[in-house]
Amino acid sequence: MLEVAGLGKSYKLYPNQRARLRELVFGTRNHEEFLALQNISFDLGPGDTLGVIGDNGAGKSTLLKLIAGTLRPSSGQVRVEGRLTAILALGTGFHPEFTGRENLFFAASLMGIERQEMLGYFDDIVDFSELHRVIDRPVKTYSTGMVMRLAFSLVTAVEPEILIVDEALAVGDRAFQRRCIERMQEIRRAGTTILFCSHSMHHIVQFCDRALWLEKGEMKDLGVASKVTARYTGKDVPSGLGGRAPAVAPAEGRRRCVVDAVELLSGSRLIRRGEPLRIGLDFRVLEAGAFVFGLALDHKDAQVRLIAETSLENGVPARHIAAGSHRLELCLHTEALREGVYAVFAGLMDESLLQIEDFRALDVEVVDSDTVRTPAMVRAQVDWDTAGRFSS
Repeated sequence: MLEVAGLGKSYKLYPNQRARLRELVFGTRNHEEFLALQNISFDLGPGDTLGVIGDNGAGKSTLLKLIAGTLRPSSGQVRVEGRLTAILALGTGFHPEFTGRENLFFAASLMGIERQEMLGYFDDIVDFSELHRVIDRPVKTYSTGMVMRLAFSLVTAVEPEILIVDEALAVGDRAFQRRCIERMQEIRRAGTTILFCSHSMHHIVQFCDRALWLEKGEMKDLGVASKVTARYTGKDVPSGLGGRAPAVAPAEGRRRCVVDAVELLSGSRLIRRGEPLRIGLDFRVLEAGAFVFGLALDHKDAQVRLIAETSLENGVPARHIAAGSHRLELCLHTEALREGVYAVFAGLMDESLLQIEDFRALDVEVVDSDTVRTPAMVRAQVDWDTAGRFSS
């Protein structure tokens, strides 16, 4: 269990070292107060997942460090029940001159794990990290991705009751990122409480129950992950997208597939409301496996996502697709759309829906012959039963 109440962190900013010394000697104030974080409160129970989002400098890492105990709060308190492990910065607790093996035992001791207990976890940690051949080499010879593998494998293998992950999935190849998500899902089902900080709104929505949006050190919003991320991503207009970010760009590293083209089968980007929007998706599978297809629709003027559907949610199970070139055709019904310009995104995802493999976008314009105009963004068929209901 984790309880955060009125948490805040402030720093004293001095113009120079002499000002700091004068304040220390004479007791005169020579600094400015910088509030990095203020009045943050929430609580999490077993199995809860909280995504922490916000722009760079919003206070996300400060919050996680306060919860992990690597920083002391200026106000408020943190109550932790159970073993807490964290990846706050890659390689934290690792000594570059020590081998991977030595660092595992060293870092475990900092977590309060005795050597005998660590021996029981060791093989699982190395197996998950896939660093068998370099485990006895100095960590200074590791790549950033290898350090992340070792750190993530350690903190998730030691049966944590609370896990903090700060942008760890931003490093490493796609295959390992997928395994990280699967491991986090496993320990969440086992009752681990997870705080997950990421700039990937897709991962936040798919993995987290709730989201905490920080802005300039303050709690801007806290609630259902999909609603909070929608408010957050809607506040800016990314160049060329006309609104909130449509999807998460494919992660770095080896790709399993490539979307070569998304085309309108009608040949025209002008569509009348009610006409089917038929789309062709040409893609190449580089690594055979299970895939799910996804489609999203953003209203470019209103800067809002109207539709986000997957083949899995529409009753089509994940398909195992062999390596090679393939084509998919799909049809979106447009009766509910109002006149306007829309951005259409189509692509492939993994079967967990946590990893967008690749996608492409195109614009379409929907026109409506109806002379009635309202500020609403969607249309709906309503049956009006008015017979005998009015007085004269």
